[in-house]
Amino acid sequence: MDVNNETVTPVDEEEEPIHLPPPSWAPIILALGLAGIAFGVVLTPLLLIVGVVLFLIGLGIWVSDEIRNASASDEHSGQQASNSAV
Repeated sequence: MDVNNETVTPVDEEEEPIHLPPPSWAPIILALGLAGIAFGVVLTPLLLIVGVVLFLIGLGIWVSDEIRNASASDEHSGQQASNSAV
């Protein structure tokens, strides 16, 4: 049995780097806020208020991180487009 062991190499294939967002405290703060809201509904209104405040802070951090990441990726893609035209 004759087996042909040729490897195929892609021609002019440019790999895009994988974009990963930077680490953030927002998911942890949101989780604590949601836990505070849940326990506050059952136990005391003070814990409910603390949970809502934590939730809103976490949500604000998350949204600002996303806006910052989106503007950074727009700047980065704009640079790639100008470099590829040259």
